[in-house]
Amino acid sequence: MDKAISLKNVTHTYQANTPFAQNALDNVTLNIEKGEFTAIIGHTGSGKSTLVQHINALLKPTTGSLNVLGKVITPTTTNKNLKAFRKQVGMVFQFPEKQLFEETVIKDIMFGPKNYGATDEQARHSAEHAMKLVGLDHSLSNKSPFDLSGGQMRRVAIAGVLAMDPEILILDEPTAGLDPRGHNEIMDLAKYLNQQQHMTIILITHQMDDVVNYATNVVVMDQGQAVKIGPPDTIFTDLDWLRKMQLDLPSSAEFARKLESAGIAFDQLPLTVNQLVDRVAQLVGKKAAHE
Repeated sequence: MDKAISLKNVTHTYQANTPFAQNALDNVTLNIEKGEFTAIIGHTGSGKSTLVQHINALLKPTTGSLNVLGKVITPTTTNKNLKAFRKQVGMVFQFPEKQLFEETVIKDIMFGPKNYGATDEQARHSAEHAMKLVGLDHSLSNKSPFDLSGGQMRRVAIAGVLAMDPEILILDEPTAGLDPRGHNEIMDLAKYLNQQQHMTIILITHQMDDVVNYATNVVVMDQGQAVKIGPPDTIFTDLDWLRKMQLDLPSSAEFARKLESAGIAFDQLPLTVNQLVDRVAQLVGKKAAHE
């Protein structure tokens, strides 16, 4: 697979060259392949948000360099010529509906493409396509986004990013504040964009169930460093290390641990509901066979 994102020895220092200088990223080197669904996890203040803001050059490295879709970003990179690059890297911030401002849904979604030079006709076409992608009915086009439900407003905000047809989509806590139905809809949308639209997805989340259910790759951040990188079943094997990183277990793994305390042993800790059900069924089947 081709690399979508490559960081080499990236350090970012806030308030550099002052007595208050603090490294938010500390010598980070990592690669993310095109088409991967990568979750970035870690306790508050570990460097997650600072990391992803480098990927679309909202922040520049203090030292080191990045290569994102062939665009090299260094400490001396200027904002000139970054506009076209940022179109390729869409970013959905936490509570993105707070950034809605147009009088209708369609106008809000059209804003991004028009800002990048699209005609009204082109922008409308892109916006209508994005509405379909996120599951917003065409009948909502002329409604005020502020008359919609929380989940619908979230999808309008995501559609505004998708209308620019990015190759990489960064989602920063995309389900924060949503009810379970809205949560599942947004995560299933991310899965669809990754698997059917072949979009590279980067997810910042504190929801470990989303990590094991959707991500193929996980980056654990701690004190500005990428301390562990790998698939979910590798990340969630060392329980003592997870506690040290202040990370929770997925709910299925947590439930399995309670079963273990009641005398039910697992060869390998199940991370998803399906894994838990399968292993409990195997244990029940073995027990029945011996009776």
